[in-house]
Amino acid sequence: MTQELWQLSATELAARIARRESTARGVTESVLARIAEANPQVNALASVSAESALRAADAADAAQARGEALGPLHGVPVTIKVNIDVQGEATTDGVVAFKDNIATSDSPLVQSMREAGAIIVGRNNAPAFSLR
Repeated sequence: MTQELWQLSATELAARIARRESTARGVTESVLARIAEANPQVNALASVSAESALRAADAADAAQARGEALGPLHGVPVTIKVNIDVQGEATTDGVVAFKDNIATSDSPLVQSMREAGAIIVGRNNAPAFSLR
């Protein structure tokens, strides 16, 4: 039985991409397809950033083709909670009324993830005010 790319761990994906057994785009497409299939039922993601994720994946593949140094998460799709700032996106803290609270910069976490080569594919839901 062959595992789908979306089923692999971040370390497995990073290793496959580094060995050129998979591309960042192929991995990202696999993850986005799984999100499209499962998210309507589970509502885990408040938003999906398919277009920007695919652009980032293409940029990651191009950087690898140029021989640039790869970060430890190069080409690995990730999601970020809605209570963490992602530049240009709403930081809602799980509150619909905060839908216009657009982050002007990435949080240090998001900045570190991007520097490591991660590709943001969407934003995870959170309970109101991130409390539970």
